[in-house]
Amino acid sequence: MSQPTNTKQSKWTVLPNWDFSLLPRDTRTIITCVFLGLSMAVILQITERLDLALTGGSIPIVSAIVVCAIWVPSAAFFGLTGALITAWINPIISNLTASQPMAPFLFLTNASHTVPVAILVWLMKPKHRGLKLWEVVLIGQVGGLFDALMFGVGNRVILHLPWDFIAIQVLIVQPAYLAGSFITYGIMRRLLKTGLVSKGRTEQTAVVI
Repeated sequence: MSQPTNTKQSKWTVLPNWDFSLLPRDTRTIITCVFLGLSMAVILQITERLDLALTGGSIPIVSAIVVCAIWVPSAAFFGLTGALITAWINPIISNLTASQPMAPFLFLTNASHTVPVAILVWLMKPKHRGLKLWEVVLIGQVGGLFDALMFGVGNRVILHLPWDFIAIQVLIVQPAYLAGSFITYGIMRRLLKTGLVSKGRTEQTAVVI
């Protein structure tokens, strides 16, 4: 007899499945990613100014929590296409509006966050199921760490801050990325229900003889 999978148990631990391509080029993907990138740019225009008021823009505490909510889903659902589109729309606007002193370096910092996320999803996601909660958190932490390290390099190059301050900056923002990863998990689940993401096949139920 076939035994049904325990969907109630896995509801909050495993995301619904979706089709993943590392470099999608279809029109729907591009339009969706541009929309997500513009949404992120609007949000970051607010959070960047909050960080500027709190830390002079040298430690992106508020932004670190928020960016996971769109960057990680974009890279996880739409591969490198989503990663680069959503990563580079905001720096264009930030440089045009001079929202913070780190604006010229944001092209590198944003890509250093989203590109590793896309690659990790490509390496870790099975074809028959979505990501588990711990996988989303792990991917978010790795992407956040690359982002924080690159942001630290920018602090050194642009603001000439000492390395010990940069080490503290990395340690401060990692918990922010952790909090953002749990928010991201809920947003990814909601996005999978909207039809914006191509759903993949589900895992076959086990057969017991």
